[in-house]
Amino acid sequence: MGWVSALWVSANRPVLSGASAGRFRKWFWKARHRRLLKQRGIVGRGVLIDWYSWAQRNNVQRSPFQTGAVELSQIKAIIAQNKIEFRQGDILFLRVGFTDNYNKLSTLEQEQFPDRQPGGLLGLEATKDSLKWLWESGFAAIASDAAGFERGPATGPYNDPDVSIHQWALAGWGLPIGELFDLEELAVKCAERGRWSFFLCSVPLKIPGGVASPGNAVAIM
Repeated sequence: MGWVSALWVSANRPVLSGASAGRFRKWFWKARHRRLLKQRGIVGRGVLIDWYSWAQRNNVQRSPFQTGAVELSQIKAIIAQNKIEFRQGDILFLRVGFTDNYNKLSTLEQEQFPDRQPGGLLGLEATKDSLKWLWESGFAAIASDAAGFERGPATGPYNDPDVSIHQWALAGWGLPIGELFDLEELAVKCAERGRWSFFLCSVPLKIPGGVASPGNAVAIM
């Protein structure tokens, strides 16, 4: 997993440019958990759900650069196929193919990416069933290579008006969300070993008043 050259702050849009743009990732967290994360970081058992590889094998064609939903039924199919068993406190990683597709863009396309039309991003469907699954799985944190984890824009005719994963996870549960993680090498290693869990260590930056930080994470198989 890589590093990052920029930090997201609440009212500014991130600029995806430079050599590390494709490896940009960040954690968001609730204010009351900021002190704990700064002191101890995030350490635990990570579990990868490689939806992108599953979609390619099953001819499910969805661009990570356009609004679209990773359906909960598809995730459950991957879990069953790979015989994944979650434990209380696991850290979920969902790969939707953002990094792979972004790295294939030209330098000019990467520079123009934030202003592309139409907008929108692929991510987990924001439904009550998705929220229930995230809660009942007992995750300590959730992350993805997607730019927003959930389907974006977060508001639209396709979403339940009462469901925003960011609002429920961050403000409601204090559940950190990681975005834009580079999961490419991890996906290869997991597939080679037929093992989808790993030791995860993440050390966010100590920034007073910060609402997000580079992940500074490593996965150990």
